[in-house]
Formats: sequence, C-alpha cells, structure tokens
Amino acid sequence: MAIYQTSNLSETAEDNAELALLALTQQAAGEERTVLRMARGAAEVLALTAPQMLDDPEECSRLMRGVVGRYARFSYAGFTPVSGIVTCSSAGRTFDIGDDSRLAEWIRDPKARVIVNMDGPVSEQSVIVYSLPVFESRGVVTGFITISIPHSRLKSADPLLDDQRQLIELVTFNVDGELLTATRGALADAPALLPAGIDMARVAREGRTAMTWEDAEGRTRVYTVAVIEPGQVYVMGIWRPEGWLSEDRMSRLLSAFGIPVLMWMASLGVALLAVNWLVTRHLTTLGRQMAMFTATRRLPPSDTARKAPTEILRIQRSFRRMTDALVRDEAAMENAVREKAVLVKEIHHRVKNNLQLISSIINMQIRDAEGEEAKDALRRTQDRVLSMATIHRDLYQTNETGLVDVGHLIGEVVEKTVSMTPGAEDIELSLDIQPVWLFPDQAVPLSLLASEGVVNALKHMPPPGAVAGTRWIKLSFHEGQDRVCRLELANHPAERKAKGPKPRRGMGQKLIRAFATQLGATVQMGLVDDHYALTVEFAASDFAPLPGTF
Repeated sequence: MAIYQTSNLSETAEDNAELALLALTQQAAGEERTVLRMARGAAEVLALTAPQMLDDPEECSRLMRGVVGRYARFSYAGFTPVSGIVTCSSAGRTFDIGDDSRLAEWIRDPKARVIVNMDGPVSEQSVIVYSLPVFESRGVVTGFITISIPHSRLKSADPLLDDQRQLIELVTFNVDGELLTATRGALADAPALLPAGIDMARVAREGRTAMTWEDAEGRTRVYTVAVIEPGQVYVMGIWRPEGWLSEDRMSRLLSAFGIPVLMWMASLGVALLAVNWLVTRHLTTLGRQMAMFTATRRLPPSDTARKAPTEILRIQRSFRRMTDALVRDEAAMENAVREKAVLVKEIHHRVKNNLQLISSIINMQIRDAEGEEAKDALRRTQDRVLSMATIHRDLYQTNETGLVDVGHLIGEVVEKTVSMTPGAEDIELSLDIQPVWLFPDQAVPLSLLASEGVVNALKHMPPPGAVAGTRWIKLSFHEGQDRVCRLELANHPAERKAKGPKPRRGMGQKLIRAFATQLGATVQMGLVDDHYALTVEFAASDFAPLPGTF
C-alpha cells in the first residue's frame, strides 16, 4: 500500500506540475487570445452587415475603416469576394488577389481560418489574418471577411514572461501546424525550438497538454499545449525541464518511515474509501447535475440517490426546487423581452406613420395656400418634419447599444435638406464630417440644429445669377480633445446690407439657439469675412439614466 500510495502521490505531483505549466501557458497567451476573439467578434458582425452594402463600395469601405479605427490592434478589414477583386476594404482602394492560391483553397473549403502573412499587402509588414466565410441564403459562399493583425501590435512587455526564467519560448500555431507568433524571439527562429520529427498539425488534433520531447538540436524540452480558439489556434510553451518534470523526490522520503507510516496510510485509505462511499460519490453526482443544468438548462432527474445521507438528500431537493424556479423565471423574462421588442417596434411604426401623416397634411396646406410667403413657411415646416423622420429612422435602425453615428446622421440630413430645396441645384455642398458616436439625447438636437443651420443658410443665399462664381455651403463636424465636439457651417459670401435697424430674429435662429441650449453648447453666428458663419461647440456627455430607471 505504501508503494501504491507513493506512486499515486508521484503521479499527482507530476500532474500538478503539468497543470501549473499549462496554466502559465494559458495565462501568458492572454494577449493573443483577447485579440483573436476581438477579430472573430468583429468578423462575425461584418459578415452580417457588409454583404448588404456591397452595392455601395464607398459606404462599405467606410464601415471597414470604422472597424479598424475602433480596434487599435487591427490594420486592415475588408470583404474579399470569390472573384478576388476587393472593392470594400479599409484600404480605400480596389485590388485584385484572384491569383492567390490561398483564395482558391478557401473557396474549396470555406471555413474560419487564422493564417500568417509575412508580407501584408496593405500594412507592408508581417500580419496574422483572420478569415470568416460569408454564405448566401442557399449556402453558397460569396466571399470572406478578412481582418489583419500586425505582429508588431501583439508585442507587449508581459511581467509573467519575464519572471519565468524556465520559459524558453511561447509560440502560437493554427490547426494546420503553421506558426503564427513567437513571443520572446523572432518567428523565423522558432522552428529550431519545436519538437523534432513531430507534426504540429497532429499535436493540434490530438490535443495533448504536456509532454517531454527533444527539439531540432537534440535538447530535451518540456512542451505544453493549450487552446486559444477551439479548432483554429493553439499555444505551445517551450520550457526547460529542470524543476518541473524531474525525478520524484517524495517517494524516496516516504520510503524511510517504515511500518508505522504504512499502517497510518492504510487507515487513511480506509477513511478515504468510507468518505467516498458515503459523501464524495453523491456530491460528484450532484456536481454533474449542476454542471448539466448550467450548460443545457436540463432539469436533474427527480429520483435522486436514495442511499445518500439525509443532509445530501436535502441539498439535492433544494437544488431541484431552485432549478424549477430558475427555469420559470427565465421563461418569464424571455416572454417579457419578446413583448417589449414587439411594443418598441409598434411604437416606432406609429411614430413613422404619424410623421408621414403630418408631412402629407402640410403638403396639402402648401397646395391650398395662396401667398408665396405662406407656402415658403409651410415648406420649411415640412422640411423640419422630414428631418425629424430621417433622424427617427436612423435611431430605430441603430444597433450600437443606444449609440448613434451622429456624423453619418448629420450628413444625410444636410444632403436631403439641400436636395429638397427648390433652386438649390447649382449649390456646391462641401462636407467634412468625422464619425462621432453620441447618445440620442445629444444626437437628435445636434442633427436638427445642423438642419436648421443649412435651412437658414439657404434662406440667406444670394439668388442664382446674382453673384459671380458658384454658390457654396461648407459644413464640418469633428471631435477634439476631452470629447469636445465642434460644428462649423459657412455659406456663400453675402453682400453687406446698409446700416439700419437690427432685423428681428427669425424662427430658424430661435430653433438653433433652443437646440444649442439642449446640447449645453455655445453658439456663434453672423458675418465673418463677408460670409455667413455658424459655430457650435459642446462636450459629448455620457449616458446617465433618470432616477428610478435603473
């Protein structure tokens, strides 16, 4: 029994050493795991949205650039069709990769892949490429979402690696055995440290966690393998064997205690057997039931172990009641969420119909009005209603957890306002708008303010042919330091009016100042260098729920 127990302890110590090495390997690969999961999440989102925007390559490319700008670790994002002609990418240009042999392989076997490219065509440096296939409704592959991660952006000073002197190298590789990254040295030097005569693809398939092999130079190393992305990416730690899987010293120590130790260990074994029979096996069954419920929400069987102690039977019955209550509560929550989604959809539909009805009524009033001044006033009112409808549509379609790309919203509202204004066909509209994400509390008044500013500029625009050159309107919107946003609007140079009584402030200026008050912004408008100018500055605020709504 002493020999048997000592052997078990030795194996346990070795297993613990392997688990410690494996834990260190997984912890050291945290950077690669995080970046790859970010790439997978971004690719899955783009796979749902990008195919719907392929008819507009510029808009699709803008989406890709937004993803690259949002994640600092990415250098490229794009959609590669099966033809190989890329028009939708963060690179902002069209290029052809139809002759690439890897593209043909991807089309033959469409699946998510992680590969390495030592000479990235866009970033011009070594990159890791995450590729996700995009399928039609009939299951036919139409292309691939590709995201590039430069090796230089994965390099980071990890205190964990610096403290582990026994760690020689930490490499990642894909399911085909291709090396992706090397943490401590150059990627080109890593093959010399790999196990000699061992196929890395086979290591990935077998899923080994710890083993002792010789490297390419015949030196004994300890190798640990952990999963980063199941079925795609793995990490291998290469360690010096000293102090980890060396010969067991505990067995020699225990063999010196003699018969008393044997008797004590025998009694301990009997005690462990009794504990296992009376307690451990029942707790193991209960643990399996808990794990099954956590993973699949399947209720445990009602016929619990009848031979278990009374205390464990009480725990099992309490767990059964708890699982019943959880299943019922989750079902009620799902029903509530579904009802809320239906209600929100109905509210948006009614708001859309009401705005359309108001616009139609105003249109009827325009046709019945006799004076041009009244018609102009009604048209401006109708433009404001249509601007509100455009803003409401974008707010309803947004899926960024309540955030709105106010830059896109301002551009759409301003372009629609100019296009719907009679006699504005020759006006040159110049937009310099940065994508800025704001909550609706600021996005709505800012969009309406920009629309009113353009309407006011069109109102004061010289009539066609009255001035030399092209009439123009310039609008810019940017976010600066400390999230301070600045909107600037200028229109065609205007003739200075003769001095006289100060004109009364119009409805447009009143609305502009009212919207600025909602934003908490400062407003400056008037003649600047012989042209009208409007400047609005405000600080982007974080969302704060009303009291009692959390």
